[in-house]
Amino acid sequence: MKTRFLLTSALSVCMTLACTDKNPETQQTEPTWGIASLNIDRPIAAGDTLCYHIEMNLDTLSAGDPLAQSIARVICDSVLRMTGFSSVQKAMTVYADTMETEWKEWIAEAYNPQSEWRETLQYTYTLDGHPIENGCDSILSYQTTLDCYLGGAHGSYVIMYYNFDRSTGKLLNIRDLVPADKEAEVIKAMEAQLCQDWEAKDMTDLKEKTGITAMGDLYLSNNFTLKGDSITFLFNQYDIAPYAAGLIGITVKAPTPVE
Repeated sequence: MKTRFLLTSALSVCMTLACTDKNPETQQTEPTWGIASLNIDRPIAAGDTLCYHIEMNLDTLSAGDPLAQSIARVICDSVLRMTGFSSVQKAMTVYADTMETEWKEWIAEAYNPQSEWRETLQYTYTLDGHPIENGCDSILSYQTTLDCYLGGAHGSYVIMYYNFDRSTGKLLNIRDLVPADKEAEVIKAMEAQLCQDWEAKDMTDLKEKTGITAMGDLYLSNNFTLKGDSITFLFNQYDIAPYAAGLIGITVKAPTPVE
């Protein structure tokens, strides 16, 4: 049986803007990738050796063109959920401050230096974001990975994809690549691929073996990336299956060519 789906990604992508004007005074500046980062490590209580940890590293484009602005806006609004910010670094700082304030309150309520559960107060929040290679010249794909633990039996691991039109900066929806009249065809291909991957006879057999679709039917998720002429959909824990099923990735051929 196929092992749990894992995703690895390239850590950088190069982007070149064409410019016909060779005058150095008017030539457009090529956007370059930089990084907004933050790292917090503090004891869970005064004098305690155990710490909580917040770390964020998010790649951003330096130029002020539509693509750079769109990436920054999506990071602030959708990834950090901090609307009204244009600077990723500022949004990240405010977000971390808010998170840390909440953590301190939760930890203070539960803290007991003699408790055997003291180690569960070592909260962690690690967020990484970077562009990834997708084999498509017109679309930039950006991946964020969140790994966090806020007590309890287990942590949470979430991967999200965001796809941008390189020329306009538009954040793409799956409908931009899969028209409504092709939806049934793509979902059928997704079902066939899952059954093949997990050696299941049909979707009922797949559900019994893995729990996939136990929490919801397959659908055309906006959490997708491109791989040449194919689309990879990613369903995180609890999207369509229990936590134990892990991350579920499904790669199918795009119904229309993507350049």
